[in-house]
Formats: sequence, structure tokens, C-alpha cells
Amino acid sequence: MTPLTDTAPRSSVERQLAYCLLILLLLTAIRLVGLSYSDVDLFFDESQYWAWSRELAFGYFSKPPLLAWLIAVSESICGSSEACIRAPAPVLYLGTSLVSYAITRTLYGPTAAFWAALLLAVSGSVAYSSRIISTDVPLLFFWAVALLAYVRLLQGGDWRWGALLGVSFGLGMLAKYAMIYFVLGIAAAALIDRDARALLRARALWLAAIVGATLVLPNVIWNAQNGFVTFQHTGHNIQGGGAAFSPALGLEFLASQFAVLGPVAFGVFLIVLFRMAKPDISRADRLMLCFAIPTLALVTATAFVTRANANWAAAAAISVNVLAAAVLVRHAAWRWIALSIALGAVAQIVLIIGDANARRLSVPWLAKPDVYARTMGWRSLGEEADKLALQVGAATLAAEQRDAVASLLYYQRDRGRTVLSWPTSAVPNHHFDLTRRLSASAAEPVLFVTPCGSAERLARHYRNVEALGALVARSGPTTSRNYFAFKLSGALNDIAPLSRC
Repeated sequence: MTPLTDTAPRSSVERQLAYCLLILLLLTAIRLVGLSYSDVDLFFDESQYWAWSRELAFGYFSKPPLLAWLIAVSESICGSSEACIRAPAPVLYLGTSLVSYAITRTLYGPTAAFWAALLLAVSGSVAYSSRIISTDVPLLFFWAVALLAYVRLLQGGDWRWGALLGVSFGLGMLAKYAMIYFVLGIAAAALIDRDARALLRARALWLAAIVGATLVLPNVIWNAQNGFVTFQHTGHNIQGGGAAFSPALGLEFLASQFAVLGPVAFGVFLIVLFRMAKPDISRADRLMLCFAIPTLALVTATAFVTRANANWAAAAAISVNVLAAAVLVRHAAWRWIALSIALGAVAQIVLIIGDANARRLSVPWLAKPDVYARTMGWRSLGEEADKLALQVGAATLAAEQRDAVASLLYYQRDRGRTVLSWPTSAVPNHHFDLTRRLSASAAEPVLFVTPCGSAERLARHYRNVEALGALVARSGPTTSRNYFAFKLSGALNDIAPLSRC
């Protein structure tokens, strides 16, 4: 595949790349500084990933293991603060933007590459995602590396690009199973492109398959040893509350892609999609469509029959962004490029200021004035639980909800207390039900934190049940998370799952 290069002189291209790198480094530094000033609690998903990083394994209940490994590396460098745990996100997005530059330069030339890197880095969705640690962050990085390797193989690259494709695919699968959509992109490309079909028979691609499978194998073995719990959980997430055709849900998901993929980028993608048979749509354009359409089509189809989260098709962002940048540069649509960057810059500024004031930010005219309420209150839960634990001399903390267990684990990390999970069913609902299940051998007294105020269901398991009253965790100026606290001692038997409240 011959790249669509422009005619800029070499010195100009090198200067352009230097400017791009400088802007990306500056933006990354701003984001890292923003994290250090952020007042946003570690969300319970993030706390869960941190807890996993303390128990390194080849798999976990709901996710593959790579994110936990990344957090462990980050913590070994700068500690266990919220900012440090989240630090891999902006750093990885720096890498993803640079790889996007390489993909776009290979296919379309240096000018399009410059804008592709900036459009991705400054997009609103990356501005949002770079403040948290989630599986999408490493997924997008390794997807971008895999796409670069695949494009180079199409251009005649040797076995080293095949090895890189295998490594990036394998690590992407260990980040999030959505990396499997990359295989659909390869299949779609083979349907429409002669070189892509020929590549299916190439040794380099089979080398990639072997390397990728080898990297994923330990996670498959871990799942086999644990009843394929991660695969089952992923299936339950996709199934949701059951299948029932709903046009509203499907359209809602499609609308959400304007936010996830960017309003300008997704708009350009849709225009190219409807014009893909036209002669002005290049071979490189169609290749990028191949690595976006299958993911978007499959998740959109899922959204029409069960609710799909807006980020489930996030892997399409790399090729959508590359395509959008190339088309906008080709048509000299500088105003649209400026609009996209301006929207992302505004989002970044608003988020940095909002994060620094999350604990006291409230907008009275909104239906839910405390805009950070969903992500706040977890630190307060830990602090209030700590006060009660000191008061009653609790040696063990326990909770029945994943969010509470994860948050107590993180915000009690330096207190020397054991934090355990009291399951609500015989079938584990989360990873802590597997690894931190409350038992009769737990050190007493136990401080139990629950949203249920009933003491009767606890008296079936403990001889002494003392109600300690309400535990209020403030999540904003006008909102709170409300729990009941109990002091438990004298375990009667092995702790069975709790009955419903």
C-alpha cells in the first residue's frame, strides 16, 4: 500500500514533528499536574483495580490482568496516591497519540499525521479518560500499535512487524477482551483489499497469531482454573437485563458516539461511510473504515437489544480519528479542525478546574446539583469507617457491596485492618467474593458496613450484633452515601451468604 504523502520538504516535516511532540509532552505534563491537584475520590472501579495490583495474577473476576500490572508498576515508582494510580492514563495517551501520528504518516503523509495526533490528544473523550485509570486506556494504546504493525505488513514489512503485531494484540487482549474486534478488522480488510487477502497467507501474520495466542494463554489457563469466571462475567455484562429489541437504546448508543469518538471525527466518519463507494474515497480510507465498522456495527446491534455502554466501541476511535484527520486535511477543512480542537481544549480546562473543586462543586439549577456525586463519597466512607473502627476496636471491616469493599480496601490501606466481603449469594458476584470472603475465623470484633438496617439477618450468623447507627459519607455539598454500621462478634458458624434486606 503506497502512502499518500504530501510535498513538504524534509526540514519542514521534522520541524512539524518536533512541534507535535512538544505540544503532546506539554499536554501530558498539564494532565499529570492536574491529577496532583484533583480532589476526585478514587472511583470504586479504580479502587478495585488497585486492590488487584496488590494480588498480581494472570486474571481477575471481571477483567484481564494488564491494568492491575500497570498500577503495580506505577505505585512502585510514585506511591499509592490517587494521582499516582491514575498517572499511567495520560502517559499512555501520549504514546497512543504518537503511534496515531505514525499510522497517519504511513498512510497519508506528515501533515495529516500532525493533525491526527493533535485531534486525538486534545479530544474531549481523551481529556475525560486521561483523568481516570480504566481498561480502555491500555486497550487503545495497544490497538494503535497493532494497527501500525498491520499497515506496515501490508506495505511489505518483515517478520519484525509481525512479531510487533502479535505482542500488541496479546497485550491488548490482556488489557480488555474488546481487542478481539481487531481480528474482525483484519477480516473486513481481506474482503475488500487484494493485499490484505494475500497477507492472510503470509508467515508474518501467522507469527503474529502465534505470539498473540502465547501471550493470552496464561489468562485462558487462569480462567479455566476458575470456571471461566471472567468470560462469564463479560457475557453477563453484554446480556444485561435480558434481550428485547429497543430502537431507543440503539439510537441512544449511536448518539453517544459523538461524545466518545468526538463530534467532528464521528461526523466525518459517517460521511465517509455513506460515500465509501465513491472514487474520491481512497484505499487508505477504506482500510480505516474496516477497523472501525465491525466494532461499531457489532456493538450497535447489541445496543438495539440490550443496553450497551457508550465506551464499548471505544476501540474504533483510533481508525476513526486517523480517517477524520486525513479527510479534513485533504479538503482543507481547517475550521472543522479548529472547532474539534477548541471543543477538546474547553473540555480539558473545565475538567481540570472541576476536578480540583470536586468536593465543593454544586450547580443549583441542575436536577442533580452535585455534579461529582457519583465519583465522590468513597474517601468519606473510608474516613467515617475508620472513626467507628477505632471507637469499637474493630480488627476487621466487612461490607456486602463491591463498591464499599473496594473503597474500604483503598482508603483503609495504611490502617492495618483486614477488609473482607460478605457475599449475598452462593455464586460470587465479584472478585472479592472469591479472594476476600468473610469467614468465622475473621478477627473480631467485625465492623460491618451495609445499606441495610436489618439486624435480624446478621443475628443468624453472629451471637452479638450491636447496631452503631447511621454512617454518612458525604459525596458533595448536598448529597451523601448512607449506610448502617454494626459491631459483630461471636460467629455462630461458617459465614453463609446474606439474605436480602
